[in-house]
Amino acid sequence: MALGERLRQLRELAKLSQNELAKRANVPRPIISDVESGKQKGITLENARRIARVLGVTLDLLAGAGEGDKANPA
Repeated sequence: MALGERLRQLRELAKLSQNELAKRANVPRPIISDVESGKQKGITLENARRIARVLGVTLDLLAGAGEGDKANPA
């Protein structure tokens, strides 16, 4: 799953609008919009930290770390 899809999904689970997330995270709203739409593929580490903190998730979860990993194949 792409960063934008994860961001939108996590934001919606937190019941926040793009504007509200932007305000709480102190990140410009166009960044959130552009990432969610796929127009922008990534964000700075500082903005990712701020967004993850507001959403109550880890940076790994926001970034999708471990996606596609197979745990101990038998």
